[in-house]
Amino acid sequence: MRARQSFVKGTLLAALAVTTSLSGCLEPGEAIYERRDTVPPRVISTDPGGGGVLATGGTLRITFSESMDVRSLRPGIAVFAGRDEVPLTILAPEVPELDQNVGRGDIEYTVEAMAAEGSTLSPNTQYTLVLRDVLTDFEGNPLATEVRVVFRTAP
Repeated sequence: MRARQSFVKGTLLAALAVTTSLSGCLEPGEAIYERRDTVPPRVISTDPGGGGVLATGGTLRITFSESMDVRSLRPGIAVFAGRDEVPLTILAPEVPELDQNVGRGDIEYTVEAMAAEGSTLSPNTQYTLVLRDVLTDFEGNPLATEVRVVFRTAP
């Protein structure tokens, strides 16, 4: 019985020594993992802006405050003429590899949208660009609110 107690005591002391030596790996108060981004993306600008004019074969440009999840772009970006949705082709840049000191939320991200092949924007017509709150950034944070931008096409 005494041999067993010595073994257990020795094992506990060895475990304590290992634990103590590992505690020096992090500075006091230093996080083990980087903080997760919880800030929703914002729409910085659209081209054309509200009340602006776009050529019938033109390209809409939407600039977000940070890199977006490309899977959310197609369901999240729409253009309507009245109640009719215009089929779109959406072009998104690749998300660049970033220096470890730069977060994805620090770089603006511009997406382009145009009428899909076989579809056109009619001249001198009012359209509404809708940016739905299903649009998410790389961390899964959605837009805080839906954004609507009314524009016209050139005559």
